[in-house]
Amino acid sequence: MDTAVIKNSSLIVDGRPFLAIGGELHNSSSSDPAYLAAEWDRLGSVGINTVLVSVAWAEVERTEGDFDFRIVDELVRQARGAGLKLGVIWFGAFKNALSTYAPTWVRADTARFPRAVLQDEPLPTPFSYAGSMAKPALSVFSPELVAADARAFAAFVGHLAAIDDAGTVIMVQVENEIGLLGSARDHSVPALAAWNAAVPDVVTELARNDADALPAGVAEAVLAAPAGSAWSQLAGNADDIQETFMAWGFASYVERTAAPVRSVTRIPFFANAWLGPQPGQDKPGQYPSGGPTARMLGLWQAVAPSLDWLSPDIYIDDSRPVLEAYARRGNPLFVPESRFSAGDLFLAVGALDAIGYCTFGLEDGREGALFFEAARSLLALADRILEQRPLGNVWGFALGAQEESATHRFGDLTLTVRNGPGLFARMLLDVGVQLPEPEPSPSETRPGAIPSPGDDRPFGIVIHTGPDRFIVAGQAALFDFAADDTTVEIDEVRELVLDGGELRPARFLNGDERLAIVPQRGIGIAEVTLLRV
Repeated sequence: MDTAVIKNSSLIVDGRPFLAIGGELHNSSSSDPAYLAAEWDRLGSVGINTVLVSVAWAEVERTEGDFDFRIVDELVRQARGAGLKLGVIWFGAFKNALSTYAPTWVRADTARFPRAVLQDEPLPTPFSYAGSMAKPALSVFSPELVAADARAFAAFVGHLAAIDDAGTVIMVQVENEIGLLGSARDHSVPALAAWNAAVPDVVTELARNDADALPAGVAEAVLAAPAGSAWSQLAGNADDIQETFMAWGFASYVERTAAPVRSVTRIPFFANAWLGPQPGQDKPGQYPSGGPTARMLGLWQAVAPSLDWLSPDIYIDDSRPVLEAYARRGNPLFVPESRFSAGDLFLAVGALDAIGYCTFGLEDGREGALFFEAARSLLALADRILEQRPLGNVWGFALGAQEESATHRFGDLTLTVRNGPGLFARMLLDVGVQLPEPEPSPSETRPGAIPSPGDDRPFGIVIHTGPDRFIVAGQAALFDFAADDTTVEIDEVRELVLDGGELRPARFLNGDERLAIVPQRGIGIAEVTLLRV
């Protein structure tokens, strides 16, 4: 099973750098292998190489100590048969800050496994409404809970190691969007004991040596307090201190779950985050307090070193700040959940050295979706991307609605990419031709699924492959090169087309066709050679 490892912030599979591009199935899809049986052939043909699937604690340990991993066996078998790599998500005690995937015997025994207790006036949270039924949230500070979850996780990972001799599984996510909703901190009995105990040494050391690993002001509060002070005695922003306390609690929980099985496998482990703060979810508790959000990245890294990376789940329009926030502190960038966003895929892989990118609701994607076209294109270029990355020869972009251009330096060359449709419309208007408004892109998803608009932005990737030679891929962008001390012009443009998953040279583009090296809609790939005169 140890055919996948993290080395120098790269994902290595079968001894070679690997880009994991694909998607995550809906939460309940993997609970019935028969439901997915008809999907695997299609998933193996759309152009991706990785599928993320969930395994629920409630389904594999229905009775305490009695494990049934037939679902796991079938998922691995089906993925292997489709020629796909698998990321497995452990839905243990926490999924989207709730505990609905914990077994009945855990949720029913509130004395042994106490529930989290919210503040007197709980915060409004997403996906709730007046009169809705109660949803279970267990206390992360329960020693019995972490012990039971860790035992189940160890049995699960040990089973994977025993059955996956071909290395189909390349990563494991520990829990899902962990944290606490409705309150900045847990007020249960075990949580209050931790809140009134001394601030742990790991947090004090971060405050002293790496203050940026904590929210602004928290390091100062820790250092200003007398030695041995409790969390409850810290003076400062209450929300920040409570969220830091919960982050320490949840990260400790995940570490106690993951660390014991590091003797079994070195396959990459990671945890993912529901983003926060974000518009409409400004306070911890409106988003899961204590989760591995960007502001808690350094703390989580220190408290949970058994994890190989921390990931953002992205369902917002302006993704670049989030991607940049997770592509730091030596954290390999991997997106396990997102909208069907081809441009964000190019941006993450090209500009921020992502080791992978997955959309959510993979089985909803329609044939011909732009995201799948983007996946096929990037995977066809993967060897070149991974070869040139360490040399600084790869750049990706996705222009926002108000961005007309972006620039990047390759040695003595400056590349400017421009918004092709907008520029063409203005140029034609100058000669009296007004283009009609473009038709909206078709949904990325199949009929009956939640609609997901196609990505109309100019986006792409540029790979510097040799002296004055580049491969460009993307849509709706114009490319202009300039040199510092001489004039450059395009010498040759050779279209590259996908043929059986491989790229082959096709048409030579010349004349006015060089204005649109990549198409205005849909992804094109071309090799560009420059001439210095």
